[in-house]
Amino acid sequence: MNVFNRIAQWNQTQHMLMGASLLRIAYGTILLYMYLMHYAQRAFLWGPHGIYTLEDSRVDAWFNTSFSLYHLHASPLYFEIIFHAGILVTLWFIIGYKGRIASIVQFIFAWSLFARNSVILDGGDNIMSLLLVYLLFANMTAYFSVDSYLKQRRGEPTQITVPPGFAHMRMRNLFHNLAILACMLQVCIMYFTSGLHKVMGELWQNGTAIYYILQVNEYTHPFFQQLISSSELLIVAATYATIVVQIAYPFLLVNHRTRYVVMAGVVGMHVGIAVVMGLFTFSFVMIANQLLFLRDREYNAISQFTKRCVERIKQRWQRKNEQVSDPVREGVVSAKISVFYDGWCPVCRKSMTRLQKWDRSNQLVFHSFREKEVLTRYQLDFERAEKRMITREERSGRMYEGIESVWLIARKLPVLWLFVPVLWIAMVLGFGQRIYDFLAERRAIIPVGSCEEEACEWQESERHIP
Repeated sequence: MNVFNRIAQWNQTQHMLMGASLLRIAYGTILLYMYLMHYAQRAFLWGPHGIYTLEDSRVDAWFNTSFSLYHLHASPLYFEIIFHAGILVTLWFIIGYKGRIASIVQFIFAWSLFARNSVILDGGDNIMSLLLVYLLFANMTAYFSVDSYLKQRRGEPTQITVPPGFAHMRMRNLFHNLAILACMLQVCIMYFTSGLHKVMGELWQNGTAIYYILQVNEYTHPFFQQLISSSELLIVAATYATIVVQIAYPFLLVNHRTRYVVMAGVVGMHVGIAVVMGLFTFSFVMIANQLLFLRDREYNAISQFTKRCVERIKQRWQRKNEQVSDPVREGVVSAKISVFYDGWCPVCRKSMTRLQKWDRSNQLVFHSFREKEVLTRYQLDFERAEKRMITREERSGRMYEGIESVWLIARKLPVLWLFVPVLWIAMVLGFGQRIYDFLAERRAIIPVGSCEEEACEWQESERHIP
């Protein structure tokens, strides 16, 4: 009896409303991205006379007991109507007006698109289709939607705690909560079974699966293939980390502390898949699924923390702007970081200009090491400065090079704070400096300025120019 009382108490409110609302926006954005990405080639990819003919698609749908609105007529005009209607329905779904009806119509159009040509999809459509079925019974417009805005105007609360007497309201809560629970279980089962299948594979057992995945040209980039394949430690670590994250995922979600760790691991894994393998929509769908695993109070805490950070940054910038100081002191003495870049590199100059705009608190001072007085004044080694960007902390005098300089600059600019942990991981694992050197060696160098003597100084260092 105690168990039933707990279930009844749990069912008095709808849970994970913010996560469901954010997932609605994420799924809608992903589908809109697919529509717009393929818009110019829509007739070739999805049309009745395209690469996957309507007859073949109908046969495939018949064997799979599926359906598609695109199968109802072979007219190009009909295809254009359905395709553009799908775009409008997706926009309707994103804004969240009449959420229950919009969810049903969106599911029909999304399923129809996936069933029309499954050959060009990357797998993210499978889990999205499953979750969209469950989400038909969920409240996905409680937040960030037209429905929620209209409720606020009418004075209706977003969340209603239902007393035991209102049976129909409890059933509405039950449908929502079970739908969210089904989505969460589906994601957990997906990762757990995927991890078990990997464990049974010989290549995953000996830690070389990632290496062989990178050899498939359709799912990798030559740059990342060469970079990752050059590090045996990175390959083995990525292979085993993938297995551990997927198998441990359902169990680590139980504890609120380990949940954040495993969710971060899953997000990192799919970011790697998106960047290295180019499976963008698949990765975006998988990352979007994580939105369901945070409670509403956790989203509120994140929102409050973000507001406090933004307010602190605004106050800090305001204090800096109100301070009137001597330009020399402001530029040299009080500067926290000196950045020595290649003034003959057009990309470098543009990057420094952009960083200078972002540096509202004047923490960075930029110098081109190509200027003779800079080398003399700061006692820089020309070859080191030419190979990698150098930064120096004025207070401690500590020098940084390459990716370390990028990391230091990112720490000082709020707009780049999101990349600080990524850069730190790249430095620790060692591949960050390799990526930096790879790009730096291939930068374009165009000498600028004039020579006071007959021989230009840049000719002496010509051997260093890639």
